Amino acid sequence: MLTIRQFRPDDAEAVRDLFSHAQDDFAGSYLHNEADREGFHEYIDGALNHDLAHVEQSYLQRPGSNFWVADLDGQLVGSIGAYRRDDEEAEIRRLAVDRTARRQGVASRLLDQAEDFCRHAGYARAIVWTANHMTSAIAFLKHRGYHELEDHAFPHTSLTLYLYGLDL
Repeated sequence: MLTIRQFRPDDAEAVRDLFSHAQDDFAGSYLHNEADREGFHEYIDGALNHDLAHVEQSYLQRPGSNFWVADLDGQLVGSIGAYRRDDEEAEIRRLAVDRTARRQGVASRLLDQAEDFCRHAGYARAIVWTANHMTSAIAFLKHRGYHELEDHAFPHTSLTLYLYGLDL
């Protein structure tokens, strides 16, 4: 049975492993030159060494923020965070689903949880960043009603980051 629950300290290593492996799956499938792989791995390393290294401080102890995991029969198969940017806007971060649990509604349930939290917290908009090579993530966000707000190219790579938003 799939349960979406708040992050606990003993989830830390599993969340970091899940995020790293999920991102590597996309990178391995879509990034075909060294500059793109290096640029994307800088992003992954930044997440692993910053907010995902300190989920409690970065999310649970930050007012207006939270972090959840998807637990499938005792195995952590997904994660997502909502991070307060300001009084009006929260950033949805670190959405990851284990390859064995994809296409089973886990990402939708996680995103539902984060969006509901944002609505109840009084945010007017949720935003999420993704990259051009994550075509399934882009399609998922568009299907959920998110629209592109801006894009930023990684220097010296073919990578582009896209910012999507959803009015709550």
